[in-house]
Amino acid sequence: MVALTDYTMEEALRRNAAPADISRMSDILLGYGVETFEVGVRCLQAHKQVLALPGFEGSIRCRIKPSLPEAAMARKLGIRRVAVMWSVKPAGVQLHQLEAVLCAICDYGGQPYLFVEDASAAYYAEFERYWRLIERYGVERIVYYDGKSVLDPFLVRRKLLELVDTALCPLEFCGTNVYGLATANTLAAIQAGVGYAGTSVCAAGTKGTGAMEEVLMALRHLGNRTAGVSVGSSIAGDCEEVLSMLKLKVPEDKALVGKKIFWHESGIHVDGILKHPGLYEVIRPEEVGLSRNLLVGKHSGTASIRHKLRELSLELAPGRAGQLLERVRELAGLQKGPLSDAQLMDLYARGEES
Repeated sequence: MVALTDYTMEEALRRNAAPADISRMSDILLGYGVETFEVGVRCLQAHKQVLALPGFEGSIRCRIKPSLPEAAMARKLGIRRVAVMWSVKPAGVQLHQLEAVLCAICDYGGQPYLFVEDASAAYYAEFERYWRLIERYGVERIVYYDGKSVLDPFLVRRKLLELVDTALCPLEFCGTNVYGLATANTLAAIQAGVGYAGTSVCAAGTKGTGAMEEVLMALRHLGNRTAGVSVGSSIAGDCEEVLSMLKLKVPEDKALVGKKIFWHESGIHVDGILKHPGLYEVIRPEEVGLSRNLLVGKHSGTASIRHKLRELSLELAPGRAGQLLERVRELAGLQKGPLSDAQLMDLYARGEES
């Protein structure tokens, strides 16, 4: 089973979401298997009232720079799980400074994590220099962060297969979405044996991460892992609700959860859907809480027309489909879009009268 670390919450705090929205968002995301909410310590400091929300504090992991003042800030906020940011090519920061911060976290009973922000630039053997610190301070996990989106799924799998075999603690992968590969890279990391993944709802955020809903549904179908999303889930509605708290909208064509993603118009396309939905819908709309909508427009064929009329409890006389299709295409071209049910019924009625 894969545990999720969420980055949507940090974006919500950055956008000054109301405490009630934060609480509701927490409830939604925890329901999908989110284990941890990752938030920068300075963002938490600016919104520390959310730490008083029921159950919220125990799910938080704060991210700090390798500095003692920020470690002290995490301690003052009462955050036990602390991810220390580190670069494999640090500029002006020495390894002994990282050790001092890890020691400070342990001194107050915290759980340290190592957040390697440019991990993708490192060869797996370069991580050996950290094993002593990981053992000594009981580092809970290494967060392998592809902050510059330089990886592709093939590189991710190769690099992490090597690191999983040598690492002295569990690994967590988080990829940014600059080139639209974050979900694919996350799945490649999981395939390589990584048990923790950083995601956000609909890849929300400045750089984005793997889209939570895409990762969960891919694991359900490709990895035979049923945890997180059940058949008949309301994940599309939940994603819409979460993004509304960020003052964002789910794009209509967003994979899996966009309201128009299961709309079909093309004649050949619709004919295939009617015969075998799995030809075009590997994931069924009802699995994410949406429904299929077969449109009638300028790309439609006679199969689409007949099916749509049957949905409206209307029967088309033999030989009439071609005539009605011509009128449908003409009107769709004029209005530059598909017809509504009322428009189709009107064209049908006119044809019956003539």
